[in-house]
Amino acid sequence: MPESIFKQVSLDILRLHQKAVHTLLATECSGCPEIHNAVFVTLNGRYYVWLPENPQSEPETGILLIEAEDAATRLSWVASARRLKKKDSLYCRAAAALQRRSQPSQAAFCQTECPCLLELTPQQGRLTVDDNRDFTLSPSDLMKALYPAKQTIEVFAL
Repeated sequence: MPESIFKQVSLDILRLHQKAVHTLLATECSGCPEIHNAVFVTLNGRYYVWLPENPQSEPETGILLIEAEDAATRLSWVASARRLKKKDSLYCRAAAALQRRSQPSQAAFCQTECPCLLELTPQQGRLTVDDNRDFTLSPSDLMKALYPAKQTIEVFAL
């Protein structure tokens, strides 16, 4: 995405991730589509979601939809998916971040009742702003929008 356009939409991406807590995730498991409403968090350019129910089989891809409450801004990603094991250190980091983002009562429920924590790696995305502006996003666009200070530091270090 050209830098001039990115500067226009990066704040929309950041605001959306700060305001939205839930996402809709569509996956295909054993040939059957499944749709999950889940709390999400981003860490290092990947999304982590606790699924409220265990999928029928291991999902390989998913479509993630994040919307603002006023529905003026919508972000969708096609992402590869993998289930995290409880023994994985990343599981602990993602679970802690999800607990902080969730309501306290919901966090305790998720940790005990939701057996599946998915890591979603964005492949290609789409941002719609005000229902008339539509932009294609790459995973690097997501990283630049969510972690602008990191990029500034890297540029300054050069």
